[in-house]
Amino acid sequence: MLGAGQVSLDLAVAHAKGRVQFGRPIGSFQAVQHHLANMAVDVDCMRYLTYQAAWKISGGLPAGTEAAMAKAFVSEAAARVTRFSHQVHGAIAFCDEHNLHFYYRKVKAAGLTFGDGEYHLEKVARSPGL
Repeated sequence: MLGAGQVSLDLAVAHAKGRVQFGRPIGSFQAVQHHLANMAVDVDCMRYLTYQAAWKISGGLPAGTEAAMAKAFVSEAAARVTRFSHQVHGAIAFCDEHNLHFYYRKVKAAGLTFGDGEYHLEKVARSPGL
């Protein structure tokens, strides 16, 4: 999901730089900039939580809470990033010729695999020490 989020962000940035409306790139419009900034923050947070959980798992440390936090956040954030990317792209993102719809479907399926965000938030809330 992290990879799909990063690709969705990269596609949106490239599209915002290249697509021209009213004589200027759509990336110069404040509403598009807000979407791109929110997407970048989500991708960075997804990366941090995923790497933290992976680091603990690779070190043989207890990582149940970190993995649940990563899954809960990444499931929600990846869906948000792909939705924003669709908004930046407009109608072209829904065409079969464009790859973005592929990432949206993969994120949607992965978000439900092994429990959705709410399931993992419950696991975090019930973990000892909280």
